[in-house]
Amino acid sequence: MKMSRSTLNEKLKQLTDMTPLAFISSIRLQAAFRLLEEKKKIRVSELAYSVGFNDPKYFSQCFKKKFGFLPKEHIVNKENDEK
Repeated sequence: MKMSRSTLNEKLKQLTDMTPLAFISSIRLQAAFRLLEEKKKIRVSELAYSVGFNDPKYFSQCFKKKFGFLPKEHIVNKENDEK
């Protein structure tokens, strides 16, 4: 990109009001939410690994912080709605 790391960080912060790490995590969590909507049955650990998280417990914490509910709760609610 022909710019320094600090310049990239500053520009990304100005555009998104997020650090690069927070921005990447946000993109991963949004991808996880889309996968939850598409797939009927998926384990939380499989979901976490598929979007780039190495720890399913940490993934669940981040997911709850962003969306207000755990991925497991969403899976259970989705199964109940289908019945």
